[in-house]
Amino acid sequence: MKITEQVTFLKGTDIFSRVPNDLLMQIGNPMEEIRAKAGTTIFNEGEAGDAVYLVVDGTMSIVREGIQLVTLSRGDCVGEFALIDDGPRSASAVAKTDVQLLKWWRKDFQMSLSKHRDVALGILKILTGKIRREVNSRVETALEQERWRQDIKRAHEIQMRMLPEGDLSNEHIEISGYCHPAADVGGDYYDYLLLDGKLGMIIADVTGHGFYSGLFVAMAKSCLHTQVTIDYAPEKVMEAMNRTVSMSIISGMLMTCCYILVDFNYHLLTYSNAGHSYPYHYSRSSNKLEQLVSTDPLLGVPGLEKSTFRKQQKTWGKGDLLVLYSDGIIEAKDASGEMFECRRLEEIILENRDKSPAYIKEAILQALYHHCEGMVQNDDITLVVAKTM
Repeated sequence: MKITEQVTFLKGTDIFSRVPNDLLMQIGNPMEEIRAKAGTTIFNEGEAGDAVYLVVDGTMSIVREGIQLVTLSRGDCVGEFALIDDGPRSASAVAKTDVQLLKWWRKDFQMSLSKHRDVALGILKILTGKIRREVNSRVETALEQERWRQDIKRAHEIQMRMLPEGDLSNEHIEISGYCHPAADVGGDYYDYLLLDGKLGMIIADVTGHGFYSGLFVAMAKSCLHTQVTIDYAPEKVMEAMNRTVSMSIISGMLMTCCYILVDFNYHLLTYSNAGHSYPYHYSRSSNKLEQLVSTDPLLGVPGLEKSTFRKQQKTWGKGDLLVLYSDGIIEAKDASGEMFECRRLEEIILENRDKSPAYIKEAILQALYHHCEGMVQNDDITLVVAKTM
């Protein structure tokens, strides 16, 4: 690189724009010209700083922990911080394209900084610019994080509104429900609907929790409320739910689901269970506690998009109980790693079978919280208790 070309280049940079040409020739003379191929590492994060690099031609990437932070092009410089504070390189510099650089050695840089006011002002200008960009970037990141928190908060509020507004009580049945997500947005869902002398109840659990699981919950509710206007038979509801989940663009997401239809006139309980934790049915007439076992595989399994679903029927009588729950209850662990398990749930149901659904629900939750005292909730907790009048 000819000295006249070098002076012209340096004069066009922020560092040297105020420096006279004759002084630029002195400063630029000891600089080393470097040419590097794309992909070449100029210096590594953590190394001691030995020089400042000015980009004459091409582009360089500044990389930290494998993440590209910024791209430098003609007139930009890098490496001055490590020479000023004598700290290690805070990032790596890699040639993004073939590059031409001027290497300004440590001793020459520090001499120019101490002897020439205009050079010092130029360095101060670029440092101020970099600090300002860093501050603006951090402010924007903080704002973006706050916007995300607000969006998640609104998503949580919307999801909670998708659940029944409160307990249900009429001449046929009493129902009390509870749902507490492990994260701001969970993957559990329950609902109940009065349908021409019948009651439809559903509980579902999407794999995992978070934004996408919450989206699945919204899809499930929309599908349910649409399908029951067409055909509220359990097997038809489950087939519609399966099609909805299978059509989702979010791959790898599955849903367990149990839908129960109680017919008050014919005293029948009909259900379909797609891999959900087995709900409990307590029969007052037989004094037996039985589980509503699975009838079908999970919803959304690839290749089973058009599956037909089965149903099971049981007698539903006065004083009968239904307890629906998610696996966040039976798999909850205490400090020693012991799970709550079905046996504890069964004991509480039988001990309180003569109580109201709200009382039974609270008894289960209190036992669960006592079991998990001091532990972080790792899964969504959902519980629904229903009792015929």
